[in-house]
Amino acid sequence: MQVVVIFLFISASLKAQDSLSNPFYIALKPGYGFIIPHSEAIKDISFTNPFSIEIESGWHLLRKKDWKRYNCYSRAGFSLLYSNYQYPEVLGSSLNLITFAEPFINYRGKLKSSIRMGFGASYLSQVFDTEKNPENKFFSSPLSFIVHVDYNLIRYINNKWFVSAYFKYNHISNGGISKPNKGMNFPTYGIGAGYSFEPVKFKKREKQKLQKPNPFIFSIHAFGTMAEVNDSDYEGRKPSVGAGVKVRKHVSIVNAFNASIEGVFDFGVKELMNDEPDPRDYKQFSFLVGHDFVISDFTFSQYFGTYLYAPYYLNRNFFQRYSLTYQVLPKFHVGVTLKAHAQVAENFNLMLSYDL
Repeated sequence: MQVVVIFLFISASLKAQDSLSNPFYIALKPGYGFIIPHSEAIKDISFTNPFSIEIESGWHLLRKKDWKRYNCYSRAGFSLLYSNYQYPEVLGSSLNLITFAEPFINYRGKLKSSIRMGFGASYLSQVFDTEKNPENKFFSSPLSFIVHVDYNLIRYINNKWFVSAYFKYNHISNGGISKPNKGMNFPTYGIGAGYSFEPVKFKKREKQKLQKPNPFIFSIHAFGTMAEVNDSDYEGRKPSVGAGVKVRKHVSIVNAFNASIEGVFDFGVKELMNDEPDPRDYKQFSFLVGHDFVISDFTFSQYFGTYLYAPYYLNRNFFQRYSLTYQVLPKFHVGVTLKAHAQVAENFNLMLSYDL
């Protein structure tokens, strides 16, 4: 997973260097928030109010060719986010390295708005330990992953300086690689200021019409991870692998609806079932529908799925899946995908896909 994160960072940087005239900027954003107690297991340690400091750098993508790719202005870059959970002996803090894409919803007028999607690696100072830290059911591995979605209001004081206010929804977990893994959901909000090293000018442009050479785009994908099997029953890791077929239809340049069928073979479940008197099948088959948000070579997908066949999940009928992929070659994409049941992450996978 860490290789994927680094690869996405390098790819985004190279993409930015292809448009050097796009103004480069830096910004500083403090924040304050709260923890959502989404499970009884972490309710007693969800009383704190995390505070954060985020340092970011990126590019205003303002050139005509960028507008044509996105049908809007946008920003893209990296951030270093420090979050302190104000419970040092149990929750500690995290240091997060993130890459993000941020299209502007509105770029006209003095007050502009944008939506940001970010993904990255998270280093946690405190994790679960049966003897030293049994209360922390949020995290069990020092290296985990962070995903977030932000809503931003931005005011350019002049063509270089700007201030902003934001609301950020953060999720950190290891995606089931080790247990316990309840994951932490913690919204934050704050204000910030930034400086662009070149003048930022939002030229008025007309949105281009969606071209539809292929009304439907079909793709195949595969994903997998190594996950920890229940500590009390088995020590070690087993693979969970899956594959699927997806079809999507664009309704605009950046928006598409999708539907897919996927199958998963979870060998960790198979291991757990070996000693059960009435073992349940480890195979899963599902149907999913959702939305793709396409920003140039990045695609952020959100799915809502239902199990067609999943004996292991007796009391669970539905799940969510979130994916972030980057097009490395024509028709070929690489990225990550997170599966969750409500607020609890199930597993985090490396994903490869190919457009037919």
